[in-house]
Order: sequence, then C-alpha cells, then structure tokens
Amino acid sequence: MVTPPHTPQSQKSQMLPPDTAVFARHTSQADYCTGDLKLGCIAVLADLGRYLQVPFDCLVKYVGAMPSQQHLQRIRNNLTNKESKILTDDESGLRWTDFTPPAKSKGSEENVFKPLGRIINEILAEVLNRRAFFLANTNGTPLSQRNNTSRPDGYLVLSDKQSEAKMHWFDIAVPFEFKKEQDTESLQDDEQKIIWSLHSIMREDPCRRFAFGITIEDTQLRLWLSNRACLAVTESIDFFQNIDGVISLFYALGSASSTMNELGWDPTVERIRDGKKIQYEFTIGDEVFTTTRELATYGADSMVGRGTRVYEATDAGGKKVAIKDSWREVERQSEGEILESILASCAEKLQAEELADAKRYFVGIRLWKDVIIDDTPDVTLDPLVGEEHNRSWKWVSIDLQPILSARPHLPSAGDIPDSGRLSAFLPTQLGGIARNDTGIPRRVHTRTVFDDVGVAVKDVTSLADNLTCLSDGLKALCYMHNAGWIHRDFSVGNVIWVGGIGKLGDFEYAKKIDSQTSHDVRTGTIHFMAVEVERQKYLFRPPTSNVRPVGRKPDTSLPSRPPFRMNFLHDIESVWWAFTWIFFYHTDTTNANHSLDALHAQWKVFQLAFPGTVGCPSRQEFFFFVDELQTICDDVLSETCRDVGDCIPHFAGALQDGYRKAEAKYPLLALDDTLLNDIHRQAAEYLDGAQQRATGIELCPLPDLLKPKRPRPREETSPSPKKKPRHG
Repeated sequence: MVTPPHTPQSQKSQMLPPDTAVFARHTSQADYCTGDLKLGCIAVLADLGRYLQVPFDCLVKYVGAMPSQQHLQRIRNNLTNKESKILTDDESGLRWTDFTPPAKSKGSEENVFKPLGRIINEILAEVLNRRAFFLANTNGTPLSQRNNTSRPDGYLVLSDKQSEAKMHWFDIAVPFEFKKEQDTESLQDDEQKIIWSLHSIMREDPCRRFAFGITIEDTQLRLWLSNRACLAVTESIDFFQNIDGVISLFYALGSASSTMNELGWDPTVERIRDGKKIQYEFTIGDEVFTTTRELATYGADSMVGRGTRVYEATDAGGKKVAIKDSWREVERQSEGEILESILASCAEKLQAEELADAKRYFVGIRLWKDVIIDDTPDVTLDPLVGEEHNRSWKWVSIDLQPILSARPHLPSAGDIPDSGRLSAFLPTQLGGIARNDTGIPRRVHTRTVFDDVGVAVKDVTSLADNLTCLSDGLKALCYMHNAGWIHRDFSVGNVIWVGGIGKLGDFEYAKKIDSQTSHDVRTGTIHFMAVEVERQKYLFRPPTSNVRPVGRKPDTSLPSRPPFRMNFLHDIESVWWAFTWIFFYHTDTTNANHSLDALHAQWKVFQLAFPGTVGCPSRQEFFFFVDELQTICDDVLSETCRDVGDCIPHFAGALQDGYRKAEAKYPLLALDDTLLNDIHRQAAEYLDGAQQRATGIELCPLPDLLKPKRPRPREETSPSPKKKPRHG
C-alpha cells in the first residue's frame, strides 16, 4: 500500500483559498432537453443571467477594418451620388433617402424595414473583396441539425450562399432582429430573439468561435457579440443621427467577411458533406483528423463556458481517436498538462510496476494544442481592453420572462440523462443565478486528442461491465488521492469503458489538494456532486463545535474557520452518487414488462434524488437518512437490481462516518492517511461485491420505458404566438 500524503490540518498560518462556487447549468436540465423552444430559451437566458453593456466604439473596432475619416467622406459621397442614392444631402442635412424612423411609419414592420436591406448592401459594396450580403428573411426558416424552427428577421450571409434556395444556420454570419417601437416589450423581445439566434449559431456549428448580431428598435441600433467568455452588447446608437457610425459598422462587417475569420469562423475546422452525413476535419498541430461521429456535444448548449464538443475521429493513417474541442480559462492548465502533472506526482510515490498499473486507469492523451488563428492563440475577446469604455461598461441582468412561443428542437448528442422533470418551478429558481464576479474571464480555445475511445459508463448496458468500469474509475481516484490530487468532477460521463477496462477522464477541474489557486464559477450537472460541495460548507462537524460557553470571551488563539474546500471524501461521494444513479435510472431488462405504476414510482424517487437543481432538500435527505434510503431501495428497485445494489445505504453510511471523523475537531480537519486508505478500501469492497453479483444482468433506462407518445401538432400545449408568427 502506497503511503498517501498527509493533508495538513487547517491552521491560521496555512489557510488555503476556498474552492470555486457551484453553478448548475440550466441547459443540462430537463426543460432545455424537452425540445420546447420556450423552455429552451428560458434555460439559455438563465445560464447567462446577464450581459455586458459597453460603448459602441469599444466593440465595433474589433469587428473589422474601419474606414479612415477620408475614406468615410468618400463613402458618404458615393452613397449620395450613386444612381441608387442611398443618402440625401440637402438644406435639411444628411439623411437616408428612403428610410424614415419606423415608429412614425404606418406600414407593416416588414415593409417599414425593407429599405434597410438596400442601405446595408450598398455600404457593403464599398468594401473591396467583401463576401457578406444582407438578406431579409420574411418566410424561410433556416435549416437546422437540431430542428430549430426559430427565424431571424434578417441576416448577413456570405455571397456564395445568397442564392441558396434554403439557408442553414451554418451559413448565417450575422443575425438581425427589428422592431418598429422601442418600448420595453420590444426591447425585451429583440434581446431574447437575438440571444436565441446567437445561441443557435454557436451550438449548431463547430466551425464558429464567436458570432455578432444586430438589433434595431425604431431608430436605435445595438451590436451584439457572443463568445464562450461572455455575451456583450453595445450602447445603442441612433441610426438616423449617427450615420457615420452606421456606415463604419457595416463597412467593418464587410471587411471582416473577406477572410471569414473575423466574423467568427474557424479556419482550422472544415465541414465535409457526404450525402446527408456531415463530418469535420480538425487540423491540430501538423495533423488532420476526420470525425466519424459525435460522442458528446451538450457542452456547447451553454453560451458561456467551456463549450465542449467531443468526437470520435480517425487520423491520416485510419487510427481511431477521440477529439475534445473546448475553451478553458486562460489561467488554467490544459487537460493534457494537468494529467501529465498527475502522472508525475504518481511517479514520485510509486514503483515502476505500480505506475504502469496506474496509467491503465487514466485515459491516454496523444496530444494537446491551443488553437492558433493567424499565428495568434485563439483567445476570447475582452471588449474592455483599451480606453474607449472609460469605465462606462456595466453588467445588465436579463429579464427572465420570455415572449417566445414554443416549438420543438432536438437535444444535443451525449447528454447526461437528467431528472426528466419539467420544472414548473424554474422561474423561481432563476433568482439564484447572480454572480459576484465583475470581470470578464478570458478563455483560450484548445483541443485534446485521446488515444482511448470507448463508451461512457452511463451508456454501458451490462450491469457487471458498468460496475467494473465504475470500480476502475475509483482505482484511478485512489491513485490520484495518493499522489495528492483530487478530481472534482467525477460523473457517469467521465469514466469510459475501453477494452474491458474503465478509464477516468475529464481532468480540467482536477487540482492538487494543497493548491493555492481558485477559479471562476463552476458549471455543470450536479447529479454526482457531494452534498457538502453543493452547499459549500462542512455539514458533519459536531453541533456545538463553535459554541462558546456563556460569559467566556473569544479565544483568539483558536484556529479560524477554514474556507470550504473539496477533499478526497467528496470525490468518493461522487462515486456513490454515480453508483446509486445506475440503479435508480435503470431497471433490469427482465423487469421491462413490470407495471407502469412500479416504474413510475421508481422514476419519482429518481427525480427526488437527482433533481438537477442546486439546493434541493430532497437530494440531501436522500443521502443523509440511511435508514429511509434502505426502505426506498427495498420499495422501488426491482428484485434483481436490489439484490445487486443492496449496499447503497451502507456505502452512504460509511461516507458519513468518514465525514464525521474528518470534521470531529472542527475547525481543524483531520484528513489523514488512515482515513484516506480506510474509505477507499470500503468503497472498493462495496463496488467489487456488487459487481460479483451483477453477472448476466442487462440494464434498460427508465425513460425508454416511460417515453410518452409524441402529441400531434394541434395537441401541443404551448401557446400560439400573439404576433410575429415566424417565431411560432
């Protein structure tokens, strides 16, 4: 047995910074995954919570090459003197010839904004080698891989796409939304629709690194930017008073379209169509990899964050690999560097034979590279760089009362199954999304190539293989903990079954136990998160540990309360949640014909145990009350699954005993070698014992048995749109 490092007790002189706070992604929950556009929009807005408002000049300069004053004057002259005569310059001043303030016009919104298309295209025509062209979208719904039926009012497309009979979301360079009025309802409606359009572009297209959007309410124009670090919008400019600003914006967009890079496309990814099948070629360093199928794309559903996509692919020689495309915070190490550091720490503690065994339980990484665009690392734009904003930027909270109507869209690939609950309470939950950070996290675009391609434990249908895979993931954790590291993100999606061995992956949040670093808010599913981590506090300390006797003055010599930090017990509790999830999310195939009432009873318990929201009491009670947990297992699990998983309550009890030992002398924490070895031994015994009883049992997910029939369109319960049926 390797002697693990001793985790220092919390003392005043060696206080470590607190761990990052927990923030659950609404786009990983049932509401987003149902296919209901209205619920999907709420989830996207809830994840964002806010956007950054900056001065117009602060953002527009990053779009593309801006015209000089001399060039601007020449463009004005051209637009005034051309046969099209977009501008008129007479005794009343410079004005748009055929475009009048929309709120003062009596025509329909579509007709009022029709002259705008000619204005934009004439300005774009002033740019040499421009490829952008404006199209008003009055009837056509863009094609979508996700059955997205929403439709912008207009968009910039590349000139080689403007004659396409049907536009795809892949082809939209810049979406537009228009309103005749600039009242609160119009502003809110445009905001929600442009955010959804930007979201659609970013989630649909692996070739997009960022996207711009434009909204116009009456005379007021705003420019939007969506990237994986933040959503930003400019203060509005008056389309009729600031004609130079309008010309400069569309000239810059035309300039950016000449290379496509500046409009957010990624030159290191190429889309390949093979009939109806779409594949991608990723250039990583000097190698080219061609995707064969999606493994997981749900990370791209959240507009801000890592935006992770994972593909199975082949290299030039036909060898199968897995590719992960994501955006990490610039101050974090890459996943490859972190795993390299973990293995280096293991090498310091292990003999050569033990190290070789340890490596079997970690995913093999072939290479990792940050994406380079035009000889520069691909880092998200910080619109606050420079002096134009003069500290006039501000965060604006998003109003979470959508006006969008409902239509279905398809979920992303590789979703971790969630509670399946339609969160009628979701709007009340959204008040808890406020963040304390005020800066903008910079993110760098990175890619990792893995040698190991397998099946995530959540998709393994053999119960024996499933539990072996989970047990091997626990072995990887044991090696990590012995080497002084914690994983911090163990889940059924992060352990993969490869050639009869379970391998642990996704090390982006792993860090050394005594690390002095802390990072931004963490996002993701909370299904497998330790209860203390969810609550961000130590819950098993003695009830009177901090109560001072009546009349006694504070003892300043006592150690201060330690800030909350994850430890190895929390990682192992995540293993317990994954173990429990397997039994409550599935039933054995021999039980597939049991009564629907029994299946619904099990599903109801699953929803209580895995609600998918932070701070839900039912989840904590499920873990805390071991005697009740025993009764629940007896009542709702099939006899076959119950016989295999009968250690679920005992495993939970062992963890709670471990927490009490660690926190017995709180504020001192006793996370010592003996406790580490003991809890790993017990956890391994529970998993190995269950695995030995699981031979020959096949699993079936409960949702597959409870899946309702798809209602006919006229039976849809979502309200029909009151206006703008194009979003209906």
